[in-house]
Amino acid sequence: MQKLRRWILEDFGLDVAELSPVAHGADVAAQVWKAVTTTNTYAVKWSGAGTNTGHQVAAYLADLGLPGIPELIRTMDGGLWTFHGKKRLTITPWIDGVRAAETGLTTEQWTEYGVLLRRVHSAELPERLRAALPRHSPIDAKVPAIAEKLQTRLTTQAPEDEVEEELAAVWKQYEATITHLMTARPPEPAGPRVVCHADPHLGNVLVDEHLHLIDWDDVVLAPREQDLMFMLGGMGDVGPTTPEHLAAFLTGYGEHPLDQDAIRYYRHVRAFEDVVMWSHQALTGPDREYALTVTKGILSHGLAALSVAAT
Repeated sequence: MQKLRRWILEDFGLDVAELSPVAHGADVAAQVWKAVTTTNTYAVKWSGAGTNTGHQVAAYLADLGLPGIPELIRTMDGGLWTFHGKKRLTITPWIDGVRAAETGLTTEQWTEYGVLLRRVHSAELPERLRAALPRHSPIDAKVPAIAEKLQTRLTTQAPEDEVEEELAAVWKQYEATITHLMTARPPEPAGPRVVCHADPHLGNVLVDEHLHLIDWDDVVLAPREQDLMFMLGGMGDVGPTTPEHLAAFLTGYGEHPLDQDAIRYYRHVRAFEDVVMWSHQALTGPDREYALTVTKGILSHGLAALSVAAT
């Protein structure tokens, strides 16, 4: 804690009086703290995930005044982050709200969220920033190798404990689904590319009197279906759960002809990522039992099941 306080003071000029960890989210590569100074409260994030460009995009959108995009506190030399131990340290104002994944959204709030996401997708970036954005999730390239290692371990080695034994049984039960995800990716869509948050489920939405879209680590330049996929089924409680909520979101988002092939592609890609990475967490931690439960849900009735059913 003392080291972190020193970084915050030296890098951002903020003298922290109180610092407390915040436990949330599925990003095991990140740690978050609530930092209190004599005048303000901040969210401090130390993360090895995503790219620097995502934070540049978030700062640009916030500076444009887009509602719902938290500003980034500048460093002493005017930057957006510093690095310590190969991880990025960023600070935003603390939002004293609740996580939408815990409370859900009202019909009116789903409409507000549709408006917010449409504004993100409609944003025009400077060419230098647009050119720097990745076209795919940074984790996408890593997943196949992790999947092969998991498959080898779970099918050829004796389990080391009960959680691994159950995970191996799950992989055997859903062998056809997992094989489909590993080998049958649909063709990549070639539609127009826009700024996509790439992870806009309700776990990344905070609610006070308005909505705030947080965690901009994984921003990509992609067809808007990259984000809209999260609203169209398979996300459980972190997406719309009723037809009324989906209709409210689409009302706020406005007219856009959905490319169903693009939806299938991004659903497949995310399902593969989620199955593999939650399975990996079930083996390596933290929260192994919880990660196992999430893996089961994805395969039985979540994105993976929906991905296979849609083919």
